[in-house]
Amino acid sequence: MTTLNETHDPALASWVESANGGASDFPIQNLPFGIFRRRGSQEAWRGGVAIGDQILDLAAAHGVGVFSADAARAAAACGEASLNTFMEMGPAAWSGMRLALSRACGAARHWPTSCAAARVAGAGRVRSAGQDR
Repeated sequence: MTTLNETHDPALASWVESANGGASDFPIQNLPFGIFRRRGSQEAWRGGVAIGDQILDLAAAHGVGVFSADAARAAAACGEASLNTFMEMGPAAWSGMRLALSRACGAARHWPTSCAAARVAGAGRVRSAGQDR
């Protein structure tokens, strides 16, 4: 049986305003991993996490030192063109990365100005599966 941790607390709020208030498929309690690049660009695909209507660029966040220890290794793996290496790291890495993300995106967290680059502008709105594209 899986033990729920603080990332599932319904009272959590985020500094990403669109992740609060129940209107998003991606509140701070639901941080899905995926691959993205900015719409219309030819830049490399890389790992990110949807939060609200934004995407958090895991490689950029890692690059400015948001994560440490095991979460830093997981974030580095997410900077690749696929999430295969990250998925191969197993449940402990996935859970640890989700916990680090939840703490980093929590409302009480103040990110360094340099980390603003990790929040992707121009990627287009994040949509859940099944929504019109």
